[in-house]
Amino acid sequence: MSDEANLENAAPKDDLLWRQLKTIPAFRALLRAVETRFYQVIELPEPVLDVGCGDGHFAQVTFDKRIQAGIDPSYAVVEKAQTTAMYELALASGGADLPFPNEHFASAFSNSVLEHIPDVDAVLVETNRVLQMNGRFVITTPSHYFTENLGGAAFFHKLGMDGMADRYRDFFNKVSRHAHTDSPERWAERFAAAGFEIERWQYYFSAEALHALEIGHVQGLPSWVIHALTGHWVIAPWESSLKPTERWVRPFYEEAFQDTGAYILIIAKKVSDGPVDVPLPPAQPYSLDELNAALLPTTERTASVIPDLPTDEPSEEPIIPASVKHETPVAQEPPPAVASSRVNLLNLALIGLALLLAMMGQSAWRADPDNPGRGLLWFGLSAVALGLFFWLRGERPGRLFHRPQIGEVPAKRWLIFLALFLALLAQRFVLPGGEQRPLLAISVWLVAIALAWYALYTPASHAISRPTRSTIIISLLLFSAALLVRLFNLSSQPFILNGIEADIGLDALHVVEGVSRNPFGTGWLTNPTLPLYLLAVPLRLFGPTVFGLRFLSAVAGALTVVATFLIGQRLWSRAVGLGAAVLLLGSHFHLHFSRLGITNVWDALLILLALGLIGIAWQQETNDSRLTWLLAGLAIGLNTYLYTSSHLLPIMLLALLLWTLLVDRQRLRRQWRHLLAAALLALVVALPQMLYYRAMPGVFMERANVLGILDSQSGWLGRETAVSGQTQLQLIGRQFGQAALGFNATLDQSNAYGPFVPLLNFVAGVLFIIGFTLALFHWRDLRYNLLAIWVLVTVVFGGALMLNPPSSHRLIIAAPALMLLASLALVMLAKAVFGTEQGDDEAPVGENGRLSSHRYLLITVLIITLMLAFLDLGYYFGPYQSQHHFGDRNTEIAHEMATYLNNLEGEWTVYFYGPPTMYVGFPSITFLAQDFQDGTNLFDVSAPNAALQPAATSNVVHIFLPERQNELTAVQAAFQGGQTETVDGYYASPLFLTYKTPK
Repeated sequence: MSDEANLENAAPKDDLLWRQLKTIPAFRALLRAVETRFYQVIELPEPVLDVGCGDGHFAQVTFDKRIQAGIDPSYAVVEKAQTTAMYELALASGGADLPFPNEHFASAFSNSVLEHIPDVDAVLVETNRVLQMNGRFVITTPSHYFTENLGGAAFFHKLGMDGMADRYRDFFNKVSRHAHTDSPERWAERFAAAGFEIERWQYYFSAEALHALEIGHVQGLPSWVIHALTGHWVIAPWESSLKPTERWVRPFYEEAFQDTGAYILIIAKKVSDGPVDVPLPPAQPYSLDELNAALLPTTERTASVIPDLPTDEPSEEPIIPASVKHETPVAQEPPPAVASSRVNLLNLALIGLALLLAMMGQSAWRADPDNPGRGLLWFGLSAVALGLFFWLRGERPGRLFHRPQIGEVPAKRWLIFLALFLALLAQRFVLPGGEQRPLLAISVWLVAIALAWYALYTPASHAISRPTRSTIIISLLLFSAALLVRLFNLSSQPFILNGIEADIGLDALHVVEGVSRNPFGTGWLTNPTLPLYLLAVPLRLFGPTVFGLRFLSAVAGALTVVATFLIGQRLWSRAVGLGAAVLLLGSHFHLHFSRLGITNVWDALLILLALGLIGIAWQQETNDSRLTWLLAGLAIGLNTYLYTSSHLLPIMLLALLLWTLLVDRQRLRRQWRHLLAAALLALVVALPQMLYYRAMPGVFMERANVLGILDSQSGWLGRETAVSGQTQLQLIGRQFGQAALGFNATLDQSNAYGPFVPLLNFVAGVLFIIGFTLALFHWRDLRYNLLAIWVLVTVVFGGALMLNPPSSHRLIIAAPALMLLASLALVMLAKAVFGTEQGDDEAPVGENGRLSSHRYLLITVLIITLMLAFLDLGYYFGPYQSQHHFGDRNTEIAHEMATYLNNLEGEWTVYFYGPPTMYVGFPSITFLAQDFQDGTNLFDVSAPNAALQPAATSNVVHIFLPERQNELTAVQAAFQGGQTETVDGYYASPLFLTYKTPK
């Protein structure tokens, strides 16, 4: 049920307080009801501007007709405002730069908004600009008494703790996101400086009402959690549920206005386009009789805005169970005498989930009745939860889960709810529109994860086995070798920085510079921003360089090699793990993405950890698997903060869950508590990013919809069907074939790599196919099954259903799975040759001191994989490097131009004769040439004979693309005595020409 739908539960006898209580928490409802009353007596001529419209809730409750325009800096809340139909135009815009012409509006209002804006003077000046002369501007805002009269501060003063009182005031204002709480005199100065004269003002909201508001902030925490999870502040908006709250706040709503108050109402009038000298008039408060007399008759107002609905629980088709209504339940069959009287936690959870999902379905139907599909989906999920509830109620032997009673749950488990709350709080610290505090948000998020870990962790019944000395040595050797080949000549292989890397680098620099302040949002092409905070570290250490940008990818790639060894050894054997790690170490495919300043190689690492740890935990004894499950949950949650894995991992996990339900329900019964703990930890880790996606609908699937082939996405499938004459099924089959053969045969179509050979060499490709077949034969074994699912989901959803398959930057996510499958095949073949049975390949030497067959097997696998690895390394640092097939001409021009500019000594002004082919805003130039700023000392020359911008320095250099070098003669004539130089490249010779005129 939406908050707008909750309004429909208002009765004909409703007053403004009731209307607010049924949609928002009590403390806000009280304040908004008092403020709504003012607007019934204040005339606002049309057209009207709402400065800070928020989600449109206040306007919907306050006004009985549409407002011409509303603005708010948050795109997410503006989208919600648009759904209320209260605004003819709702725009995401800052108040200091309004997208309207001069003197456009006859009046404006800003309700409890200006206190959140640090540079409020600019907002007042801009509002003056768009208002007509004598136009009215009405605001409500906290006064200086808000800070002075806080009850918590008064409590500390009574205890003689003045310092704590001041800290409490600061804390409460920070929680309320107040940039200022000022006196009427200070507001009069601001308005006069902006060209306004205050016509009338008054205080409202007594100290006692303010204390109720303070208490309400704590009381409203459950509503905050409910809103974050469901989008609704109030889920039981009827009179019987809200009556106690209404009785508590009603006296403050009906109190007479006093000489002081925590808030101010100001009615100002535009009298000039510039500053004026006008005094603050005496306060002129409204009386309650005056305000109440101006209210529309309640029945008339209700009918003008919303239809009449009953105030209390609906008598037909109730939206909550009858038990909530405190009515006598219908008689049921008595339970068996042996049944426990204690509340069953799992039953409660399932019933609550079914109810919540049904409410979401109802909300979806009411919000968009023309699109019933979304509502049906929610109701379908509700039916599944309800069906599971009834199925579990049956007292049959061998049921899937043991249902825990509340008394069985350890006390520390309940801390998971505090962890979820802290994760919600972390996301709130970086909400747009207020003071964003990214470091505090990350710190609170990490505390939430640590608390969740503590709440969910159970010590193992046996001592945890430590890695052997040989395992540690092999891991260190693998990491060192993998890191060495990934760092070798990193700045010049690939030989240029491409535009994708540079765009991500610029986003990371914004973190370094403090411009990007939301670690739980999205940046370039909707990539999550949290990895940028990691990328910012080497950029701060090494500067904005190619090495600094690519460094972490090399580390992530080396860690993936080690993780492949450890997981392969744990799930199968040392031979499998070591063989796969060596193949991955040398793979030209994985090596390349480990040397790019993009995060795709991170996806492969986190997917490997998530699925590999699930496989290990699945094999462990029930009493010893909690640690591994929690590590898997941590990895699953972190996958949310990477682009490709956040889209593909949920599909893989769903497929694995279906497999366990069909094939291995007995083990699922034993492991379900640990699986639930992993899921809860993953939720805590992922929650801030999930809340961002929820607040920004469409962002999560934006790139997939642009690049997907379906008609609901890019529409490629329908267009290609019409052009080619093939059926859609034939086209999908062709796409699948191209994607599936992307590892073995078809060439990469991605601009991020593009080698002239398949992603796997011939032998590795053969081994991969044999290994995949082996996995299909072992379909009842989760270890093999997770590899098959990993590859298939990547091929289908990262290849076949996307444009231009195969694209290596999407397939890199499956690289560890490919090498594990290839190594499994190699080990199987080697065992057949040596006649070795399945077992420990670390067996000691055999009789007479000879090596056992297991050792021969391990040595053979190592030799073969080393040979294959050296083949790939030789290709990458040999033919591929010499082909210089990376990026394009413009990318090379940008890279070499930035290098040229960085080598200039002294201060220079640059004129670039590149448009319309390319411009100085090319991301590689912006990222690498930090001393040159577009519009300051770096200028595009848009056309021949175009007037040059004034030079910022005495030294000037003109850079010409070959297609515009005919303009060089005119420049030489105008700037005599210069030097001409040609810069050659691989994509073109020359790449560009320069003409330097130093002075």
